[in-house]
Amino acid sequence: MMMTKTEVLTRIERLSADRLEVCVRQAWVRPYRGEAGPVFDETDVARLNLIVELTEDMAVNEEAVPVILGLLDEVGSLRKRARAIDAALNAEGEAVCDAVLARLQQFEQTGR
Repeated sequence: MMMTKTEVLTRIERLSADRLEVCVRQAWVRPYRGEAGPVFDETDVARLNLIVELTEDMAVNEEAVPVILGLLDEVGSLRKRARAIDAALNAEGEAVCDAVLARLQQFEQTGR
């Protein structure tokens, strides 16, 4: 569901219009450009909620916010990649899965 700036501000009570502008200007969220202005998706709203929690509840400074968001984005990318690898291995059959698991165990024990 796409939301206007006004709808986002209504949904996230502790988010001010000024803070929202900072989040967009810093590219912490990247709304779509609609005919009547920016529109936000659920991912943007989740990130904005997190930013409010970080800055208001946990007193994280603005310099740390992009670092935290970047790390979370990286974790999300790694999870997506891991799911793709899992699906690819499962598509290859049990013998391939067993061989890869054995190789992983060897790597964990020897470091190579």
